Amino acid sequence: MNSITGPHFRVQSFTGLSDFYGDLLGMKAIATGNNSTAFGYSSKQSHVEFHRAEVAPYQPQANDFYWKIGITLRDLDAAVGYLRDRGLTLLDPYQFRDIGYMSKLTDPNGFSIELLQQGFAGKAKPVNQGHPIGSQATLAHITLRVTDIATAKSYFEETLGMRLMSVQPVEDFGFCLYFYTWSDEPLPDPELRSVSNREWLWARPYTFIELQHLEKPDISVNKSVLSDSGFEGFGYRQRTGDKPIFVHVSDLSHLS
Repeated sequence: MNSITGPHFRVQSFTGLSDFYGDLLGMKAIATGNNSTAFGYSSKQSHVEFHRAEVAPYQPQANDFYWKIGITLRDLDAAVGYLRDRGLTLLDPYQFRDIGYMSKLTDPNGFSIELLQQGFAGKAKPVNQGHPIGSQATLAHITLRVTDIATAKSYFEETLGMRLMSVQPVEDFGFCLYFYTWSDEPLPDPELRSVSNREWLWARPYTFIELQHLEKPDISVNKSVLSDSGFEGFGYRQRTGDKPIFVHVSDLSHLS
């Protein structure tokens, strides 16, 4: 199957990235050059890639097209305790509705990261030996915001050929989540809205595009500004191809 190779970002500086993604989050340096660097958990997983450019600092806003990456973990409490012992500030872990048990933090450039346990609250799994986070983590989600879900569904399903794996309404917050990837694995429950699928989804060893569909009619999404730091797009590898294909943020501009 095709597979997502990870998100790409424009940044002013690489300062602190190796300490944060390598030492603290337990990722390995995938490739490092004068103007690019990348980190990932293994060669079989996706990675996060940074490109250095003369850009304005990253200033996230509430309804930006790009929101966050998500890292799934076997034991969230253990990971949060480890990071706090090393001076990082994180939200207290909490169970968000029937979605998942999670926490949040930011990287040295201000990009948001969600830490999501593979099981709901109280369902931590044993962690393998090795780095306290790197030995249990998957770079699992790239989260984008959209207002036109019909156009977004057409793009990811028909243009890219991805499969819709889960639909997760959060009506009281005014949004619905849609999870896309390339996979032929059967769902535990074929009903896409089934809560029983969610812990299974969080344990998948591959990356999803997560769409947060903002459902209020008067809301809009802030498009990416190429002169600023921020999300550049994401890569994916075709089953028969060696070099990843890059989907630039401009290719996605019609979705926001």
